[in-house]
Amino acid sequence: MMQTSNAAPQYRWIILGVNFLFLTFAYAGLSAWSIAIPQLSTTFDLSSTQTQLGSSALMAGYAVGSFIEALISARIGFKKTGLLASVLLLVPQFTIPYVDSYGVILLLRFIQGWGIVWFVTVSMTTAWFPLKERGLASGVVGGAIPAGIGLGGVISARLLGIADTWQQAFIYFGVMVLIVVAIWAVFAKDAPASLYADPSQPAADPSVKVQVNPFKLAAGWLVALCLFANAFQLIGFNSVLPNYMYDLNYTPADAGTVILLCGLIGVLSTPLGGVFSDRLAAGGIAPIKARAYVMALPGFLTAGIFTILFPFAAPSGYWLLALIAVCACWGVPLTNASIGALPLDMLKNPDIAGKLFGMTILIGLMGAVIAPFLITAVSASLGWTTAFVILGIAALAGTVLGLIIPKFQN
Repeated sequence: MMQTSNAAPQYRWIILGVNFLFLTFAYAGLSAWSIAIPQLSTTFDLSSTQTQLGSSALMAGYAVGSFIEALISARIGFKKTGLLASVLLLVPQFTIPYVDSYGVILLLRFIQGWGIVWFVTVSMTTAWFPLKERGLASGVVGGAIPAGIGLGGVISARLLGIADTWQQAFIYFGVMVLIVVAIWAVFAKDAPASLYADPSQPAADPSVKVQVNPFKLAAGWLVALCLFANAFQLIGFNSVLPNYMYDLNYTPADAGTVILLCGLIGVLSTPLGGVFSDRLAAGGIAPIKARAYVMALPGFLTAGIFTILFPFAAPSGYWLLALIAVCACWGVPLTNASIGALPLDMLKNPDIAGKLFGMTILIGLMGAVIAPFLITAVSASLGWTTAFVILGIAALAGTVLGLIIPKFQN
């Protein structure tokens, strides 16, 4: 998988930048769909719950695709895998506006999910960085997830205001993503195998492949369950937030602004999570324990508390709604830094760690598949308060899982 070029370690900062950009626009399609739900519902004569299946289909493709891409990348590298994923991201984007069958659109959304490149971008980036900076690297790239969600909401609201139809808005957005993919294709590179000659740095260790089956690591499965809690709360919250705000008589522009603010706080919290765990590891705490505890306490615990508080405080006014939403969206993105770095921390070898990360995404993103549809259905039958409490409980479950990961690391 690793290239043998003589690329300098300093190139890792360019890798960090282009992977952040690519993942941001890949993720923007999720909130863009949610903002357009009223128009989509009208076009296909669907309920909001039925329309949210488009988000669930995207996440299902994301989960399955990431696992398959993990297996493929071990043979052809992250760069070529990312190029294949970009085709699957773009073709449905330009096809969906011309399709009259909602069933076919759901299939295309599933295919499009294969193009959400968190696995590729994080795995490529962490392979370029030494252990002491790996949490930061994973955190910065992981920050593209909330950045994309926030940016997608604003871009979608603006495009829907400019374009005559949601179909035109989809095409305009596709052109933007195409430009970003072209930039990534020019600058992205797989890390050279000999990038770090120092044995204390994460050079490939072929013996790890023979001695360790990543799919049998108990700690790896716990990380996957943490990602399930992460995805359930993050995707569930951001997917239903526009509908909740519409019920409070806010406009798509109002919803887009709050989603942007939620995205921006995630852009800040995700790399901070990586920095916190890097600092703890540098201070003598085992890296796995440092990342797991940072994930559990300032991450999941904060998200759980404020998500549960959200439906009680939000009706009091727009800016209080925005403040509590931002606090709820601080915590879960922070956990992405640890989730992205832990597989390589555990296994040391990028090839085999990539397989574990692919499995983590496959299992974990089932939370994102379930949440949009389930939480919308719960809100319709039991009310919004129950729906947001369920999302908060999922985050609190992540707190417990994070605290016990170090006990199962061997």
